[in-house]
Amino acid sequence: MSIANLFNQVYNIPSIPKLVQELINNFDNENSNSREIAKKLQMDQALSAKVLRLANSARYGAGRKINSIDSAVIILGFDSLKTLVIASGVTSACKNIPGLNQKQFWRTSFSVANVAKMLAKLARQDGDVAFTCGMLHNIGDTLLFLAHKDQMLHINSVLQLEEAAMTGVSKSALEQTQFGCTYMDVGAELARRWNFPEEICLAIANQEQPEKTGTNVLYPLLINLAVRIHNSISSGKMPAEVVRDLPQNHLADLKIDNIKLLEQLTAMLQQEDDIEAFLS
Repeated sequence: MSIANLFNQVYNIPSIPKLVQELINNFDNENSNSREIAKKLQMDQALSAKVLRLANSARYGAGRKINSIDSAVIILGFDSLKTLVIASGVTSACKNIPGLNQKQFWRTSFSVANVAKMLAKLARQDGDVAFTCGMLHNIGDTLLFLAHKDQMLHINSVLQLEEAAMTGVSKSALEQTQFGCTYMDVGAELARRWNFPEEICLAIANQEQPEKTGTNVLYPLLINLAVRIHNSISSGKMPAEVVRDLPQNHLADLKIDNIKLLEQLTAMLQQEDDIEAFLS
């Protein structure tokens, strides 16, 4: 099955709200200011309410009650606010996917996104780009569930078997066999249709094989490592074990120091989980 055929099969393809896209573009505008950002946010009551909930959540709470968008923009700053807008826009675009465990899916996406942003800062790369790559790294699964719910549920059940873990069977391999494409291929195309920058689309497409992107290897590497870290933490490994087991050549390529990574990862894991704020 071609990617085009898959998109043709899906009657209602998720779309990023236009306002969210405009806000994302505004953050890259050197001439934009907090008043303009607040004004655009206030045009969408649902998005404004979600941003305020997130701004007051455990992860982003500034130690005081934030009760207006103007205050959120000023107190949180562009960096944190952009993160909230991206996460809010993506989660809002892909709600109520039949068969998909929404809470688990977005918990994974948000976790990978936060780890990717942390890694990017250690590697002196753009944290917002890395966060967006992380939020979108598995977005292709939403369309695969919309088009092939039963097959996707079967693939997930196979991956949970002990035999799959022992033989190293991957989700992408099973999807390629079943559909002729993977969540990475579909996710990259969806990101293009959402008008995200090509470096993000390439990162999604090549996250399992970063070397395929040639010179643009940094963000695929960041997603690759972020997914590995998320999976290791989810399996019960301690931070020191997680860092020890990462591909050291990938860390070297990104110029990430193991000790600093361990410190940042330990601090991140001590933060409270606020995924409910994104799903509300």
